Amino acid sequence: MNTAEKIKVGYLGATTESGPDTTTFGYIAAEKHFVDQRDDVEFVNLSSHRSICEAVGKKTIRFGVVAIENVIDGMVNETVRALEEAHGHYGAQIAGETVVPIELFFLSKDGNTRPNVVSHEKALGQCSRFVSHLKENGTMVETRNSTGEAAYAASQNSELACIASSRAEEVYNLKRIGDTGNIVDNLNSMTRFWILNKEYGDQSGHDKSCFLVNLEQARVGAFHDTLECFAEHGCNLLIAYPISIPGKLWEYTFLLEYEGHINDEKMEGAWQELRNSGLCLNPPTFLGSYPSVTSNIYVPA
Repeated sequence: MNTAEKIKVGYLGATTESGPDTTTFGYIAAEKHFVDQRDDVEFVNLSSHRSICEAVGKKTIRFGVVAIENVIDGMVNETVRALEEAHGHYGAQIAGETVVPIELFFLSKDGNTRPNVVSHEKALGQCSRFVSHLKENGTMVETRNSTGEAAYAASQNSELACIASSRAEEVYNLKRIGDTGNIVDNLNSMTRFWILNKEYGDQSGHDKSCFLVNLEQARVGAFHDTLECFAEHGCNLLIAYPISIPGKLWEYTFLLEYEGHINDEKMEGAWQELRNSGLCLNPPTFLGSYPSVTSNIYVPA
């Protein structure tokens, strides 16, 4: 298959002097999800989750891979906001999900500590204890658009250290500082990624559906009543997460993730009831249904 005919899949990654960065967890997630189609896929690096969501919506890429949740550092607000905008403007939706184990390492060009450390914001959050110790000892910590971008910067600047993946360590010829191994706060750290498309996923018999709702703050019990629309139809809630609305003080959009596919009778009934309930300030948003992968993952205590 010619490159022009390949399915384009966007992921978070910088462009370096040697070409697209392939050391980010976004790339690792994309490679994992599309492994069976590897010969038919062209991976496209993009600079932010927002640009990935927009590219999916505008059909400049067929699929996008965006981080949505880490078991240590929680939900990725940037992704939710970006998808909300891309869905509203262009119809981007969630079509699948995949999960990647996270290991992060303290790296520099020569294996010596440096006064400045760079990494992605979420990576720093997953290593909060280690990062706090660095700051207490006077190290300056700055963010970059991705762990790969941070690793590349450290490979080019002897004044920088970075926190990045073992793949970045290998690709950019970095060395681990001291005797540090995997520095995440919990060795079972994992990040969940959404796979975006212009259509939601097919029914697999074991699915999830995701919604956004913006509720009337002054209405007593509005959130309870919203959840009740689903509970009365037997839909099991997995996530209820508030996302602050930029420019509106103390107002939130809630991301709701449920077991079930939108085409399931009970989910379709709950969705119809919510839309007719008058509970939401704006029409509630259906972001997509997709096969679940997280329920099959066992994490030891």
